[in-house]
Amino acid sequence: MTSSPFHPSTRSKGAFEINICPNALLGMGIFFALIFVSYLGRNGALIFLVLGLAMQARRLDLAWRDIREYWWLCLLPLWAITSFLWSDHPALSLRHGFQLLITFAIAITLANRLAPLLLMQMLFVALIVAAVSSLLIGDVRPDGIWIGIFESKNYYAFTMVVLLLLSLAFVIDKKQTGQWRMAGAIGAALALPQLFFAESLGAMIAAVCVIVAAAVLLRIQVLAPARQPKAIFKLCVIIAVTFLVGLYFSEAMFQLVFELTGKDPTLTGRTDLWAVALSEIASAPLSGSGYRAFWVHGNSTAEMLWAEFYIAARSGFNFHNLYLSNAVEIGLLGVVAQVGLLATGFILCIRWLLRSGGAAPLFFFMIVSFVIVLSFVEVPVFSEFSTLSVMTLGAIIYGIRASRELA
Repeated sequence: MTSSPFHPSTRSKGAFEINICPNALLGMGIFFALIFVSYLGRNGALIFLVLGLAMQARRLDLAWRDIREYWWLCLLPLWAITSFLWSDHPALSLRHGFQLLITFAIAITLANRLAPLLLMQMLFVALIVAAVSSLLIGDVRPDGIWIGIFESKNYYAFTMVVLLLLSLAFVIDKKQTGQWRMAGAIGAALALPQLFFAESLGAMIAAVCVIVAAAVLLRIQVLAPARQPKAIFKLCVIIAVTFLVGLYFSEAMFQLVFELTGKDPTLTGRTDLWAVALSEIASAPLSGSGYRAFWVHGNSTAEMLWAEFYIAARSGFNFHNLYLSNAVEIGLLGVVAQVGLLATGFILCIRWLLRSGGAAPLFFFMIVSFVIVLSFVEVPVFSEFSTLSVMTLGAIIYGIRASRELA
């Protein structure tokens, strides 16, 4: 690992040399490809694959060692590949499954080649460029919603939330240099208004929940280690009571939200989608219909939903719930694997944050928490060429390594 992509050095008096770290440059290109994949389309995915495989090819021995060490992370994409055996569209399941496996493998290599802070700095640069580009050359949907350089308002909102969380991590960490804390303030100033431009209520609520949770954990983190378990227990009790009270008054709370935001009682059609998803799951509960085999031209149910929700492109749509959406395609077994990854990342990042503090554990805790909160109304992970998917896998790996170092 390295701490900076550029290492100035002097070979002799009066001579100045700049050593460029190839992994850092490849990593920067990978993040630009990920962030701009919506804008670049297939070219963005191709750049991601070429640069990611190039990073692995630089040290095939290390790449293979890392994949063997974290082999269990690849169980999910391997299950997706296996689904071609019973898939309604085996060629699609096989192709997308292998793309997911390669994405996971590249994410594993990234997290093992780059220090967490360096990875965050690279991601920050790519996100800043995307945010500025969205303001300068962005576009609007036919209904007037600004989507920046992205293909959908949700993708736009998710990206701005990542920039906001990353910026806050730099600002809050007093160990960061003044330049990076100032950069964080600028990043937050760019991200926050664009989050509102995207008009994604789910992303906004999830971001608020995550920031509040992070603030509470930071408060607990400064306590003496002996007092932390008691504080965490109290927090869990408060969360449980709040959840139960919210569940009891859920109908009144939802009605208030609908009135304040103008949303309809179906959560913009989500409840209708969820009913269809449950019906599809019942036909193949354990295995699903095959990875990426549902939203396919010619599938009568998919065609019906595209028509009902006015999706003229007949693509880029899902069931707006991570667990239902993936249960349809890869069954409950696949969902269990996904939940296992999210739970592992969440627990590891909490432990990392409480034991060491700093920008890196704070950011990765917020990322995993954001994905978990959002997962009930969107499908933020796990898919090929996805920034949030790569960051979630990075959080797991960094969390494991932090646990070993702090043991």
